Amino acid sequence: MSRSKLLFAFSFMLAATGILRAQTTTGGVSFLDIISSQKELGFTITQNYEYDFASDLQGNYNGDLASNVFTTAIDYATYWDRGFWRVGFAFEYTDWQWGGPTYLNDTYEMTLQTIFGQRFVDSDWGMFAVLGATLGAEYDGGNLAGGGSYRAGVGVTYFWGELNSFSLGVMAIGQEQREMYALPLPILNWYITDDLILRTFNGFTLSYDVSGDMSTVLDFTTEYENDLFRMKTQTLAPGLTRTPVAETESIVVAGGVTQRFENGLYIRGYLKGILYRKFEFRQNQSTYQSIKTDPALAIGIQGGWNF
Repeated sequence: MSRSKLLFAFSFMLAATGILRAQTTTGGVSFLDIISSQKELGFTITQNYEYDFASDLQGNYNGDLASNVFTTAIDYATYWDRGFWRVGFAFEYTDWQWGGPTYLNDTYEMTLQTIFGQRFVDSDWGMFAVLGATLGAEYDGGNLAGGGSYRAGVGVTYFWGELNSFSLGVMAIGQEQREMYALPLPILNWYITDDLILRTFNGFTLSYDVSGDMSTVLDFTTEYENDLFRMKTQTLAPGLTRTPVAETESIVVAGGVTQRFENGLYIRGYLKGILYRKFEFRQNQSTYQSIKTDPALAIGIQGGWNF
């Protein structure tokens, strides 16, 4: 595919994007994965591995936390004269390594999302829509269907120049053990130069095309991440046995490099800083335990094939 077609397609990715779940910055089908410059049209299969180095627990909690994260994803993308559509699925397994009491066992998570964008005929305006669902649970007994998070969003897009766009919409989010809420959807896609691109949503990603043909791309990202897991049955207090949920929130920064090859294969390595991370445990929409960790470092590598 030519560079001009790739740039055209990426502009529609941004116009049609909403946050389905923010997980690893290059691990599956999150916002930044969907619009990342290593993805092309057609099918893309990726395998990602990330290791989060140990960080101490804050407050009155003893021990530390490290993790291994494995993500397998497949997505499909296509575009036509003035529109774009992508659908993606990811499976993620996290090996939580607590240096002390175990507050959350190993988890697994499945995410499905679809994104659609359309530019109106003879107009600088367009629209986008996004639907998605994520199911997560403890691997050793949690009910996967009980750890759900669901999202639906819609909005309008304004295009200026050949590739730049700004989108504004609203998204409804529903999660287990929490009332449904809505968030605004502001999305910016700005080609500062032909090779330097800024994209913003639940953070931002700045990518630079080193080679001029998108075969070697550098990126810097900051992002908010959020996941929900249904825990296995346990005793929360004497005489009170329930299956609570655990929600993880974090703010990360990451830098990486992607190398693409002519046969559709690519490889990416990255370094990530976890600036903020919190585990919140809820039952009956009330938080009964909240744990924060110190900042941590992570490294990751991803391989992919587009066909």
